[in-house]
Amino acid sequence: MSSLNTFPAIAVLIALISLVVALRASGLLKTDDGPLFARIVTHLTLPATIFYALAHARDLQWDYALVVLFLFAAETLLLLLAWLTGRALKLSRPQLGSLMLVSAFGSSALLGYALVEQLFPNDVEALSEAVFISELGVGVGLFTLGTLVAIHFGQATNSTNSMLRSLGLFAKSPIFLSILAGLAYGQFQAPVDSPFFKELFAALHLVAQANTFFVILTIGVMLQFHGLKALAGLAAVAIVLKLLISPLLVWLPSLAMSLQTWQMDVILLESAMPSALLSVVLAARYGCDAPLASKLVYVTTLVSAGSILLVLAILG
Repeated sequence: MSSLNTFPAIAVLIALISLVVALRASGLLKTDDGPLFARIVTHLTLPATIFYALAHARDLQWDYALVVLFLFAAETLLLLLAWLTGRALKLSRPQLGSLMLVSAFGSSALLGYALVEQLFPNDVEALSEAVFISELGVGVGLFTLGTLVAIHFGQATNSTNSMLRSLGLFAKSPIFLSILAGLAYGQFQAPVDSPFFKELFAALHLVAQANTFFVILTIGVMLQFHGLKALAGLAAVAIVLKLLISPLLVWLPSLAMSLQTWQMDVILLESAMPSALLSVVLAARYGCDAPLASKLVYVTTLVSAGSILLVLAILG
């Protein structure tokens, strides 16, 4: 495990975000472009990504269903811990929503896949487990609970009507609709390889491939480096919850399962990922504090280069 090199994938991500920051500084991009990029993600590229993945999920490895439940339970607990901490710190609703998002959900697909491939080169089983855990254990939680949190805390008031409105907006969102459509399409074994559908899914995949690009654009135009010191306390909260407590919450119940060492390593790696980049997109789209979310995502990504090795060394 000590040979795992987490730096290349993380370094590339940081470099791309920094490039977008530089383009914004040059005037080519503007901070005001952030909401537009966020809408493109939530209304186009992310729904395409979700539907494409779920529509092709014909052979789900249900042996990992318990791990998915562990991850979902851990995310729920992390949301609660972040909420309690934010309330104690008297954060505003937009700030509280952003803290909850970055503390509970990880970048399991964008970074997780790359790191699993480095740790287990040419190992189809390991990558398959990572995809299953990411798409169902992390992705579904982010796209459901995460979207709901962003919608709810992005509103000005906290009331029963506000919560009902949040649920209504979520039920009509392209993200939720793409989850329902993708699950139905995949589980009913609808065609994906016939001549017409093959071309249709090729076009859909092309749109989905643009998702990471627009997510990085959203973070880069929102990220402001000034004021980072003032956020040291919130950054510490996000680091402890997402990078340390998250893998611990998944590791403990997984000990009761008959898992091989490599399977546990993949689970730990996926649960120890830094805050999800999509947290910034959801914050920007639904009215939470996107600049705060972008800073916390950036900080957890930097720190994760060391924390991942620490988690794997202690728990792996």
